[in-house]
Amino acid sequence: MSTLFELPQDDHKPRRMRRQKEPSPVEKEQHTFSPAGTLEPPAKILGWLDYGHECVDERCRGSAHDIICEGLSDIDNNGRKKPAWLIQCCFCGTSQWVPVIKGHLEPKPAEFTFPDGRFAGLTIDEAAERPQGVDCIRLWATTGHRRPEVKTACETWLAKNQSSR
Repeated sequence: MSTLFELPQDDHKPRRMRRQKEPSPVEKEQHTFSPAGTLEPPAKILGWLDYGHECVDERCRGSAHDIICEGLSDIDNNGRKKPAWLIQCCFCGTSQWVPVIKGHLEPKPAEFTFPDGRFAGLTIDEAAERPQGVDCIRLWATTGHRRPEVKTACETWLAKNQSSR
């Protein structure tokens, strides 16, 4: 019987698999991907700016912004650069530079943070929100703590927040 196309003869020899050529070190670097988590950390937000500026994106026009960084803007009439903030819209992420509003970002007074232990690195307000946090603060204020500054800070916090708790 003839066929429309010629078929190759059956070859009973097993075919050898060829190894792929090893890529050079330069090619390896170009084709490897960095593991997750190596991206640079997100910018720390300096503060919030609401209802003072409108988003420049015509579709968004949001009025809630995060203050991302502080820098210098264009030169004013006196030939000096004015301070400016880079603000980012909370809704769409569009950024823009705006003049600094004096007094808007007031420095916060330094709060006590626990140096070690169960609530290491947390302020007393943050520790109070944790399970059994208020109980620990009361215990350390009344019976004492091995560090006198922790006992003093807990006593002060309890005196301020006695009516709310």
